[in-house]
Amino acid sequence: MPYVTMASHQSKVDGSIKNQVLDFLHKLQKDDTTPGLHIEPMIDARDRRARTGRVSKQYRAVLFRLDSGGQAHYIYHGTYNHDDAIRIARNTILDFNLALGMPEFRYEEPVETPEPVFTPRVTYEQTAPTEPIAPEWVNHLPENWDTESLIETGISEAFAAPALAASTPAELTAVIDRAPEAQGLMLLGLATGDSLEAVRTDLGLPATPATDDSDDSIVEALKSSSVGFVYVGESPDELREALESMDIDRWRVFLHPEQKRYAEGSWKGAYRLSGGAGTGKTVVLLHRARYLYRGEPDSRIVLTTFTRTLADSLAENFSRLAPKIPQVGLGEPGVAITGIDQIASHVLATATDDEKQLAAERVLGVAATIGNQRVTNAKKAWDDAVVMADPDVTEELANPAFLEQEYVYIVLANRILDERSYVRVARTGRGTPLNRRQRQELWKVFAQFRATTQIDGQLSFPEVAALAAEILEAREAPIADHVLVDEAQDLNPLHWQLLRALVAEGRNDLFIAEDSHQRIYGHKITLSQYGINIRGRARRLRLNYRTTAENLAYAISILDGNAITDLEGEGERSDDYRSVRSGPAPRILDVSNADDEMIAVASEITRWIDDGVKPEAIGVLARAESRARDAASALVDRNIPASQRRRDAELTPGQVPVMTMHSAKGIEFQHVIVLGAGSGEIPAPWAIDRLTEADREDGILRERSLLYVAATRARDELVVTRRAKETTDRSRSE
Repeated sequence: MPYVTMASHQSKVDGSIKNQVLDFLHKLQKDDTTPGLHIEPMIDARDRRARTGRVSKQYRAVLFRLDSGGQAHYIYHGTYNHDDAIRIARNTILDFNLALGMPEFRYEEPVETPEPVFTPRVTYEQTAPTEPIAPEWVNHLPENWDTESLIETGISEAFAAPALAASTPAELTAVIDRAPEAQGLMLLGLATGDSLEAVRTDLGLPATPATDDSDDSIVEALKSSSVGFVYVGESPDELREALESMDIDRWRVFLHPEQKRYAEGSWKGAYRLSGGAGTGKTVVLLHRARYLYRGEPDSRIVLTTFTRTLADSLAENFSRLAPKIPQVGLGEPGVAITGIDQIASHVLATATDDEKQLAAERVLGVAATIGNQRVTNAKKAWDDAVVMADPDVTEELANPAFLEQEYVYIVLANRILDERSYVRVARTGRGTPLNRRQRQELWKVFAQFRATTQIDGQLSFPEVAALAAEILEAREAPIADHVLVDEAQDLNPLHWQLLRALVAEGRNDLFIAEDSHQRIYGHKITLSQYGINIRGRARRLRLNYRTTAENLAYAISILDGNAITDLEGEGERSDDYRSVRSGPAPRILDVSNADDEMIAVASEITRWIDDGVKPEAIGVLARAESRARDAASALVDRNIPASQRRRDAELTPGQVPVMTMHSAKGIEFQHVIVLGAGSGEIPAPWAIDRLTEADREDGILRERSLLYVAATRARDELVVTRRAKETTDRSRSE
């Protein structure tokens, strides 16, 4: 039975012939001499291994046959119109790059790959920004390399010279797009300033160059899942999965070697994977869930994240990646995908009365029946507690935001039950110092908050998480075997206590994905405080697949000069992220008032829609809910099909979604407009004005991170509006 490998450059298969292509490849796997396949060598082909096969009367597949160990092995290049397939097969050469140890396709003469059965890469006309808004890009290749030395590393001369001469991200991307995938990714890494050793390691290349280009050597390289290919062998199920993945999303089958290493790695304990927006952390988690299940079908795997909306997105994407793997309830064999607060609620709801009572005594200091309702308006609950307790503290300390954080990070996290314990507890990580009298006054508020909510039969979400953690810690057996966490930077201490209690310490217990640049909710924490040790088991993804180099540079510039720390308390770099894509430079639209702003925004949206962009592929992002509501209404008044999207709502086809930046977390759009950078909106005064001096710096950093999140939602084009230049300048300097 012949073996098959799929080439990754093959794009989406046209739905009208997808079943025919699949049927053709299945027959090829069984017997390449099957009548009707017409696997034929090419006359006057530049590569003797080139073949074509009959998919239908109109279409033919382009293949390359290798013979290894007495077994035929076919590389599927793609399916094209009959005449195009003949031309491509005659002019394409399958090379084995000895320096890289990688197979790759080379065109002996320029061949324009036809369009009919797959969607080509979108390209963009380069336009100058309204003004420079991102750091100047530097090509580090000329500092360390010349054409000759690049050729020695495995870069073809045709790509080495123009890569060395590239002066913009767009020029380098143009070279990368023409090069074989491994060469392109190597050039990108070296241009960023990485060492050759680091780039080869990231790409999963052999430690030493190959010595021969025999079919046996090529097949062995293909079996190790080289960059640009996926080996499916003789498995019809893997073949179907690979082909259908091309038809939907390339990420489902073609992982970057570095991503694959983390998706399929094994570690003695908890592991942390960090990376900027668009680097594929979530993709790694989805593949890792599938990998763990395939290795242990009876294991209980939990994939969780900060919000229900993000969890729903994970569940949907996992269904597309692994439709046959059961998505189950918590504690059942299979993959349970749910939000972290939903896990806490489930544990509490399914606990016995005795478990609940014991947990309530340890967390809240009461033995009474705990309530079933949730505190839905935490700000009002804390304001009411302040009024009733009447503490003698400053306005900053009576701020609901400060009280909530103090209650979560200190009182609940340390299971504080009385004033004496609160006065004596260490407040590690809290920026605002408190003396004994201040703590005594604040305890009045905490006690009042607990008393009021208990009378009303309510629990706050952090209290539920703390109770759930206590319940699980008291049990002898955990309810999960492997726990995978996305958007970990936004979890609070009680979430971490809950996650630690979900699974016993051991091999592959916790896999944590985070981006500290996107921390838009909680305060800084260190995992070791909560029994999670990841020292020596942490790596960072740096290659961005979603955001263009131009948009990425702008987003990173927002955080420039600010100290970002990860979940280990270590400094997090942002200056070495790189993108494989290029597009228009981000633009700032200076407007004088709200009406002018909406006229400009409507004009941008109209231009994109006229160019064929679907309305739902355009995101309009605002800092506040009221701003999003007003913007949606103003756009509708200007005949733009727009609607405000709430946090948990689906995107409406044919409608431009207008939403808050928080709601856009985890979503991507082809084009994005960010409203009101500066102009009293970002940073939002109401989010930082009442913070203590010590907390204010972190509050401003969260606002910057929120703008970073908004900017990185754009795949292609980013536009930012601002009301007045001097206002934005003040905001940036702040």
